[in-house]
Amino acid sequence: MASAPSAATAAVPKQTFWNASYTFKSWLFPTDHKRIAFLYLLVVSGFAVFGISTAVILRLELFTPEQKFFQDIYARLFTLHGGTMVYLFMLPAMLGVMGNFIIPLMIGAKNVAFPRLNLWTFYLYAGGSSLIIFEASFGGSDAGWNFLAPYATHFTPSRVLPALAIILIVGIAVFLMAFNLLVTILRCRVKGLDWDALPMTVWGYYLASITIIVGSFFMFVWVFLTATLREQMLGYVNYGLNLNPQLLVQSFWIFAQTSVYMMLLPAVGILADIIVTFARRPLVGQKGVQQSMMALAILMSLSWGVHTFTSDQWAWVNIFFSLVAFLSAIPLLVIILSLFATIRQGRPSFSSLMVFAYSGLLSLLLYGVSSLALYSPATAQAVLRTQFEWANFHFLMVGVVMLAFLAGLHYWWPKATGRMYPELLAKITAWTILLGTLGSFLPGFLLGLLGMRTRVVAYPEAWQMPNQLSTTSTLLLAVGLTLPLLYFFYAMFWSEHSGDNPWEASTLEWRTASPPPPHNFSAEMLTD
Repeated sequence: MASAPSAATAAVPKQTFWNASYTFKSWLFPTDHKRIAFLYLLVVSGFAVFGISTAVILRLELFTPEQKFFQDIYARLFTLHGGTMVYLFMLPAMLGVMGNFIIPLMIGAKNVAFPRLNLWTFYLYAGGSSLIIFEASFGGSDAGWNFLAPYATHFTPSRVLPALAIILIVGIAVFLMAFNLLVTILRCRVKGLDWDALPMTVWGYYLASITIIVGSFFMFVWVFLTATLREQMLGYVNYGLNLNPQLLVQSFWIFAQTSVYMMLLPAVGILADIIVTFARRPLVGQKGVQQSMMALAILMSLSWGVHTFTSDQWAWVNIFFSLVAFLSAIPLLVIILSLFATIRQGRPSFSSLMVFAYSGLLSLLLYGVSSLALYSPATAQAVLRTQFEWANFHFLMVGVVMLAFLAGLHYWWPKATGRMYPELLAKITAWTILLGTLGSFLPGFLLGLLGMRTRVVAYPEAWQMPNQLSTTSTLLLAVGLTLPLLYFFYAMFWSEHSGDNPWEASTLEWRTASPPPPHNFSAEMLTD
């Protein structure tokens, strides 16, 4: 299944998913997973620009120690940024854009398992996420991206319930995305493609889909409990009805750990497949990496309690969560070492895609090492809810997940459009994002150890230099994240044709033409 495409299959088809039909109906109500993926891309790109813009505003506030915004305005911008990037961009981008487009192609399927459900899931997401415009225009919320007490109680004057409604609608859409991808991987693989032969990207999406489906149940519990807390129907925090607030807090972190943090797995899979292609050798210890990804999915999902070490949960529960979290570092280390060994034993280059891969690996290493401080109840007491935890989370979300998403866009752009992007601009983008990521988040570790907390508007003058480095680097990072929007648009219409397999990759999606025909494969394309 791993041979290069034959000369017969390399011919450009007369019909592609782009030119199959030009009617409005065919683009507004498509059932082709590739067209739906591009509809997702249009929407999430807008939310990415919005989320990055709010991040720049937040960092500009922290450029000097003096307060410029009122605390409640800053908190509302903080919530808009976190909520947009996590719920409206990161999850839909990884599942709706990347997973939707590439998973059927990588397993030899003609479409996802439920094409019509795929379309209506997009409209559910697009409709629910667009409500953020009305939410922001009426003042927004100041409860943060996790909407936990005391920020989401009736003591805060902001609009919590509309924000929870948006999260609920988008959460249902994310659940349906994960369900569709899971069934597609299980039921639609081409005959003869067994589990050991699946690319790492497919493994990542398979495991992440399972955990997201499990975590979605706890999202519904968390939203319901937070809504009733907000309306004082049930007294989780003030014990008015003798109810323990741990139920609400634990429900959120189970959802976050099994959904948000599990975006790590598809990101690792994408980076692994890029490294294998450009190192020109098979993945070192591939079976061990697959087993490590399964172990990581289980152990990380069971370690949600590391986020609640500062609560009143029992000491022996803290010990359990700490032990499970430390154990999860072992499979993560195996994956990192395997990817580094593949690079070392191969023939890697410094092309733009490999710079993306190097950057993602470095960020993954920094995330893993810094997480150790959060896995111990003793040290976590000092660094939880500080800039240290903020830096740790952003190395995962920006340095690994968002960067892997961008790397995947570059890697499969010739497959989707049949055209190359400007390599020089892509290389500039990759290096800019690497430098911007390191400069933006490394100072957070120092600031967190010094005691600077999150959600603050002002700080002592002694902390000004690392904050200014972080703010300046954030501007650089914003430039790097914006550049692809420009040259991808140029490449779609005016760049040179790529051919069917410009990377000489061996995975199944490169056996069909670039761009693919509406039904992806013919019977001849899938034969050895």
